[in-house]
Amino acid sequence: MMMSPGKFLCRTLPLVRNVIQRSCYKEGITAINLTEVTSSQQFQHSELNAPKDSFRPPLYIESTQRVTLQGLGGGSIESDLNNETGIATITISNTKNANALSGSMMVELADVISELENWKKGKAVILVGNPNGNNFSAGADLTSMKELKTPQAGTMMCLFMQNTLLRLQQLPLISVAAIDGKAMGGGAEITTSCDFRIMTEGSVIQFVHRKLGLSPGWGGGARLVHIVGHREALKMLCSSDPVDAETALKVGLSDGTLPETKDLIKGTSDWLAPFISAPYQLVQAIKKVVLAGSELPLDKAMKKEKDIFTSLWAADLQLEIMERYMKQKRFK
Repeated sequence: MMMSPGKFLCRTLPLVRNVIQRSCYKEGITAINLTEVTSSQQFQHSELNAPKDSFRPPLYIESTQRVTLQGLGGGSIESDLNNETGIATITISNTKNANALSGSMMVELADVISELENWKKGKAVILVGNPNGNNFSAGADLTSMKELKTPQAGTMMCLFMQNTLLRLQQLPLISVAAIDGKAMGGGAEITTSCDFRIMTEGSVIQFVHRKLGLSPGWGGGARLVHIVGHREALKMLCSSDPVDAETALKVGLSDGTLPETKDLIKGTSDWLAPFISAPYQLVQAIKKVVLAGSELPLDKAMKKEKDIFTSLWAADLQLEIMERYMKQKRFK
């Protein structure tokens, strides 16, 4: 019996990925040598290789990226998913280097996002830096990034992080970057991939790229324009000046300020509480409606909104909530 093309690809692509990984390790070849095949045209969504509504490159490309980045070690990404509160915490931990992301941490972050994409009962995710690193994140760890010595290698790292942060942005969870200390360079870009940014009184966000001879590359420049507008984004990126909590709140880059002495995760969770009081099904549904409205043309966004609305209408949860609401209204 002949196998369908779809089944053939599903069965063979993981094998291809493993062969590439084994060959790279055996021959001492890194994915840097292979990245010439990773043109931007090839980084398209593949329904065979990714969860529905997820932006993922084909497996053979993602594997070569991971092989290279995993070899650039240091630090870690720690995660905690709390099914009782529906809040996940992602901690960026590289205390020797101001919580900068090494290559291996980039891979770990992508893996945590994959876990969150499949977290059924989640409502929100909070990103923080390890307090011992005294910063949210200094972006890419320059000590490990200096091993990426070619334009092709830089492109590979750039596309990997663009993919990861886009998937973070598209999670059906409300995301908050809780910033204490400095969020610099790529660390500032990570904050823009979250729905909200909360800062402590003494913290700053700084798009320091220009001082390194670079522009933003992880998608933070484009997202910054959507957050603060064309003129403010241009000022921040061209000056590379630090943006303090007061200024960030004024221009819309920050959504709230916490005292430095307050427990950052608890303070952020308290700030989040009014937005995640509903059951996880409703929180996720509303986040998807907002995502559709911000990313799709109006007609497609309205179709998506109708589909989400229909999935909730007359369901047991909706009937229970509506009945409770009507009872409360009668007693007023």
